[in-house]
Amino acid sequence: MPSSDVTIVGGGPAGSALAVELGRRGAKVVLYEKARHPRLKPCGEGLLPHGVAALREIVGVPDAPRVRGLRFQAAGVSVDADFPVGHGLVVRRDRFDAWLFDRAASTPNVDARPGTPYRGERARLLVGADGARSMFHRRLPATVARPLRVGLSTHIGGLQGLGDRVEVFFHDDGELYLAPTGGGEALVAVLFDYTRFRPDGVTHLLSAIPGLRDRTTHIEFTTRVLAAAPLGLRVPRIVDEEDGLILVGDAAGSPDPITGDGMALALASTRAAAEAIVSGDFRAYARRRLTMGRTANRLGRLLLRLSRTERRAAWVLRDLSALVPPLMHVAVGRMPL
Repeated sequence: MPSSDVTIVGGGPAGSALAVELGRRGAKVVLYEKARHPRLKPCGEGLLPHGVAALREIVGVPDAPRVRGLRFQAAGVSVDADFPVGHGLVVRRDRFDAWLFDRAASTPNVDARPGTPYRGERARLLVGADGARSMFHRRLPATVARPLRVGLSTHIGGLQGLGDRVEVFFHDDGELYLAPTGGGEALVAVLFDYTRFRPDGVTHLLSAIPGLRDRTTHIEFTTRVLAAAPLGLRVPRIVDEEDGLILVGDAAGSPDPITGDGMALALASTRAAAEAIVSGDFRAYARRRLTMGRTANRLGRLLLRLSRTERRAAWVLRDLSALVPPLMHVAVGRMPL
């Protein structure tokens, strides 16, 4: 018989945070992570306020740049939107994942195994926290969201005008996101419809958007460009009670990155997953997590429709700016959509 109560496969934010939560509740956990930290991942690296609040309750908050809201820009139109409550964080994934995994490894009752692929050994309860391409989707099938989308991300130095907001630029060729990662460095992430994807998308949009050209004359890339595709995942069934399997994080589904809610959703549902594992009430976790996912997915579909072209996005920002505050409330998980 295994010496642990719970086996967690995947040492990213969801798996590590759940290991901390369970270890502190007295459950014996084995945490597998096939990679060794630190390692970069393609990601928008933003953590919305409800994710920050959940992280603070679980393990505390890392030293990372704070952001108070977003700045949306399209065709020369700009709208600032503050978070209605709390603040966000910009967390470089190589630093953040390593920080959180180290805290899991130092938590009583947690046996963390970096650089160790999962080979099928398991405790009574098995948690799939291995991301959007989870091996457990063979048992709990997933469906890729439509439209098909591709993302690129990297980091640059030398960008002018960085502030305390995440900047979102809408362009006919795609969306571009800028966020301060500290020390004068910025995250750059771009999202494309599959039919518009271009490998040079980062440099293309940095030069194609007039509001960025003057700010990016002396930039240098500080990390390599990483890609992820397809983006967005629907997983209608995230618990197999008979087999003792539960999915968390992106393995349990992920909204389109236009919502910025991937990591926050994963962390905000961690406590519910821990409660389910300790109490055995898996259905309560499934209901809560699927409800949260549906809200994020609806928001994503709405945002994609509103920003389908640069002209439409500019019209929304100019003439429908009253929509921005309620959308921000949805984004930080304070009201349903």
